[in-house]
Formats: sequence, structure tokens, C-alpha cells
Amino acid sequence: METATYRKVHWRADIQVDELASGKFQGMVLLLHDGRPTSEQVVHRTVDVFDTQEGALVEAKVLANRMLGELQ
Repeated sequence: METATYRKVHWRADIQVDELASGKFQGMVLLLHDGRPTSEQVVHRTVDVFDTQEGALVEAKVLANRMLGELQ
């Protein structure tokens, strides 16, 4: 499964897809400020769940871009 990393200045958003117990998929964005410990990483999940990994990945990419766009 393809994953992606997006960057904005000192922020990094890593994209992942999580398979749920139901067999559906949910996108995740792992947001981290460079220079800070990974223990400060914040996990954001997409609201919707999907039948396919691809659907969840697309939604996670949208979420990551929106979140990074809102950061100063």
C-alpha cells in the first residue's frame, strides 16, 4: 500500500491506513513537528471508513493537506 509524507516548514504529516476489526479501512494522519520527540506525535483519523485501502488513503491525504494548510 502506498503511503505518503507531506511537509510544511517544520511540520510533517505521515499518511497511513488502518484496517479495522470490521474489515473496513480508515485513514490516519500522524502529525509531528520536526525537532520534537515522536512521543509528541498527534494521530488524527478520518471521520469516514472505507471498503478499500485506496479510499481511506485518498481521504487521509485530503485530511493531511487540510491540516498542514491551517498551520502557521
